[in-house]
Amino acid sequence: MRYSIQKSLLFLCILCLGISLSGTVAAQSDQTYGAYPGAPTTAIGQPVATVGAYPTQPTPTSYPPTTPTTPIPTPTTPSTVVGAYPGTMSSAGTVTALYYVQAPPVTQQNVLLTYNIQTAPPTAVYYSGSYMPWTSFYQVFPANSPALWVSSSAGWSWYATCPVGSWVQELIYVPVTGAMKLYELHPDGTTTYQNYGFTSPGYKYRWFYAATPGRYIDMITVSDNPSNYLTIDVA
Repeated sequence: MRYSIQKSLLFLCILCLGISLSGTVAAQSDQTYGAYPGAPTTAIGQPVATVGAYPTQPTPTSYPPTTPTTPIPTPTTPSTVVGAYPGTMSSAGTVTALYYVQAPPVTQQNVLLTYNIQTAPPTAVYYSGSYMPWTSFYQVFPANSPALWVSSSAGWSWYATCPVGSWVQELIYVPVTGAMKLYELHPDGTTTYQNYGFTSPGYKYRWFYAATPGRYIDMITVSDNPSNYLTIDVA
C-alpha cells in the first residue's frame, strides 16, 4: 500500500515538472520563431515597414502651368519704309506727314508699289473715327472696300500736313482684283485723274508730291467702289 502511494506521488512530481518545462519552451518559441538578423520590427503607433521598400520614396513635383509672361510685342513703324528711297525724313507737330525732301527714283513716281504689311506694319491706323493699334485694327477691319491713308507721325492717318516740295507716302488697301483709279483735288480747284489699271488685292503705296501750298484731297476707286477721302495740307 505504501509503495503504491509513493509511486503515485512520484508520477505527479514528474507530471508537474513536464508541464513546467513545456511552458518554458513555448515562451521561448514565441520570442524567437521566424526571427532573423536585420528583420523589420513592429513598433506600436508606427507604420509597418514593407519588404523591399526603400527609406526615401520619391514624390512627384508639382509645377505651375507654363504661362508666357512676355507679352507679344507691338509692331512699330520702321524708321525707313520698306521700299522707300534713301533720303531725309522728318516729322513734327501732332499729325504731320512723314515726308522726304529728296525725290524718289523716277521708276517709283506715278506708279503703284507693293507694300509688305507683314514686315512693316504701322503702329496705329485711323479707322472708324479714332487711331487704333495695328494689332486691334486688323482684327476688326472688314477688308471689303478700298481704303486710303497717309503715313504720319500718328500712324496711318486720313489727314496730315507737310511742307511744300516734299514727298509723302500714301497707303492703299485694295480688297479685290479690279481697275483702280485715283482722283486728286488740287488747291486751285482743279482735279486730276490717274488710272492704275487692274490691280491685285493687298496693301499698296504711292508717292504724293506736295507741289504747291494749299489743301489736297485724294480718293481712289476699285471697280468703281470708292474709298474714304484723304486730306493733306501743304504749307
